[in-house]
Amino acid sequence: MADLRGAYLGSGKMSVEDLDEPKGLIFVGNVSALTYEAQTQEIEDQDYTTPGGGLDASVVRVTGMNINYTAKHFKKANIARALYGSAVDVAAGTVTGEAHKAFPGGMIKLAYPGATDVVVTPAGGGAAWVLDTDYTLSPSGYPVFTEGGAAAAGDVDVEVNYSYAKHATIQALVQSGKRFRVVFEGLNEVRSGKPMVIEAHRVNHSPASLSVIGDEFQGMDFTAKIEKDATKVGTGISQYLMIQDVE
Repeated sequence: MADLRGAYLGSGKMSVEDLDEPKGLIFVGNVSALTYEAQTQEIEDQDYTTPGGGLDASVVRVTGMNINYTAKHFKKANIARALYGSAVDVAAGTVTGEAHKAFPGGMIKLAYPGATDVVVTPAGGGAAWVLDTDYTLSPSGYPVFTEGGAAAAGDVDVEVNYSYAKHATIQALVQSGKRFRVVFEGLNEVRSGKPMVIEAHRVNHSPASLSVIGDEFQGMDFTAKIEKDATKVGTGISQYLMIQDVE
């Protein structure tokens, strides 16, 4: 039967699943580039029978396959994967009596971001310091002490009461060596959106860069290696990658 497939102009959705803690395939979000690239080793035997040489025989061995992609959505799972980290959700709450040192012109980083209803008082008691006189608040809600305010003497023990927002906490470099299943649901715009599904069974990511300042939309550039999945067995069954292209 003739294969009527032709040109390819792709878009689609990429999803990953943690093989150590499988909870289904989780959508990565917008991905601006995705490539599958085989790595090879060339072994050549030169022709020594004639002047000028030449190539008598050659072998090309596949040594591996890489996946390269750029994730444009800064989801907590994407950031954690980029930094070999862990991510947890933290519910909104309140803090009473968080201890800090106050210095003129200095900011203190509170234990939790998105602080509101911030009240700063001297340690051990006393009148609350005055907002916009003794301190201002940073965009994250952190107190920044004024030069001529109550912290002018420096090294002043203070306590801070505040409420904080729901947020995610990502701890970097605490979970190396994790493996993922990666599935891409591609849609070929040339063929009216016919699906092409690509599944990499076992993928090991390298750490990715995390760019957070720039004049353009930022992204995380991932490089990952497809490893052999010994659970995939059978004649003609790939232990690395499978493509299903709808006719």
